[in-house]
Amino acid sequence: MLLRHIDADIIVDEKLGAKMPGDAAMPSEVLRELILKLTESDRLEILREAEIGDDRPSLLRGDTEQGLPEEADSWVTLNGAKMLPHLLRRIDPSDEELLQLVQSGVLPFDRSLLEPREFLVRFNHLAMLGSLDGGLPLSVVAATSLALTELVTSLSAANRSFGADAVMPTVRVASGSVDFLATGPGLLVGGLGLLAACGVGVISAPVTAGTAVLTGAIDLTLNWQKRSSEKGRNDAERAKADAERGRADADRSRADAKKIEAETVGLELENEMKRVRLGNLPVQAEAHRAEKLETRPASFFVPLKLIERSSQENGLAAAHGVHQINRALPSLFGILRAMPGLVITVERIARQ
Repeated sequence: MLLRHIDADIIVDEKLGAKMPGDAAMPSEVLRELILKLTESDRLEILREAEIGDDRPSLLRGDTEQGLPEEADSWVTLNGAKMLPHLLRRIDPSDEELLQLVQSGVLPFDRSLLEPREFLVRFNHLAMLGSLDGGLPLSVVAATSLALTELVTSLSAANRSFGADAVMPTVRVASGSVDFLATGPGLLVGGLGLLAACGVGVISAPVTAGTAVLTGAIDLTLNWQKRSSEKGRNDAERAKADAERGRADADRSRADAKKIEAETVGLELENEMKRVRLGNLPVQAEAHRAEKLETRPASFFVPLKLIERSSQENGLAAAHGVHQINRALPSLFGILRAMPGLVITVERIARQ
């Protein structure tokens, strides 16, 4: 049964603190350990952004020898919820850690968002201008279906710790756009709306942008004619090459094989000589890789004010919005890379 439509400007503060059934107090060491995974410069930046005075006990400053866990846990209990949205923009916790944060109430959410809602996801693109009868190429429908499937899958995984289920949408095609009429948890609706709003506000793109499989699949469906002609040309060239090799003299083939073998042996010898001369170069390269900064979560590249505003409009706590951006925005980047110019809108459908 569908719930009534919740307007974007309704604030659900009284619900955001709700806990899930069977809650137990979160071991404060979970949040403490997340803080300790950060560099000291990141910790100080988080304190500044969250407007928290730096009265941290020594353990939370990195003094693992002299610091007392009890003092650190007391400080985390007092300040953890306030600094969590900023912390999640710098580190992406595991699902188990997120579950403990949710169950403790440190990462709040509106439990009514677990109930099913009806909504519309619309994909608009210049390539979708169909014929007068409203028809669209099958390749366009397939590509947008793949895109929405990826977003739903990413958001479902992101909300697993919150107890959300997912229902794959049914599809309705309209002239000039592809509309997906869907029913799913409010968390999915809110996550899609959050992505649609924040995807255009990225400061600079993260290194990871979706999956190569997804991008390749969408590219294949949209460019099937090009791929088909390329395959035909490659098959013809391969057949011609096979015929030419078949006419080659057997003695010449054996000579070529010997030449290749000699060159290979020489190359291996040269590489071995380089290895002896350079000594521990691989070790140095490994040390250099270890010095590289870890890739930031996707939310780090989106203005926090935009995330906070969009989260509130979609009934999400700021920390929950940051988490969903971390897990699902890379998928959106992959989709937009394969379909540049694509515009995604999400509309809630009020119950009649």
